[in-house]
Amino acid sequence: MIRNVLLTLKKILITFLAITGFLAILGGIFVWWMTIGVFSHQSFDTKKWNIPLTQELDSTCYRGGMAKDIRDNLLKQGESKQFVENLLGKPDHIQENEYSYVLGMCSGFGFDYDNLHIYFNKQDKIIYSKIRQH
Repeated sequence: MIRNVLLTLKKILITFLAITGFLAILGGIFVWWMTIGVFSHQSFDTKKWNIPLTQELDSTCYRGGMAKDIRDNLLKQGESKQFVENLLGKPDHIQENEYSYVLGMCSGFGFDYDNLHIYFNKQDKIIYSKIRQH
């Protein structure tokens, strides 16, 4: 009787530890994805940024690795729209006070594009920029 109870407790403990370990790994991956992820592994490279888009590249994260470096180190508050265009080229989408550059399909699911958004004030100076996963 005691042996059966101990075996049952052992199975419960092993199951609990396996589930806890799996959740810890899953949580670690989630934290990595939300804080560092695919947007932080490359320095900005003008040639790579301006590579002509092909059908093969279209479904990849062809600019995503450079996005964090661009946002954190190159796009400084107060820089002009002209500076941005000289650095990154013409934006893929333009709104009144916003430029948007497509980074590729970086989400990992391959069904939506991620973008680098740059926001300007009325004097066409950078206010801030962000990477937006859709």
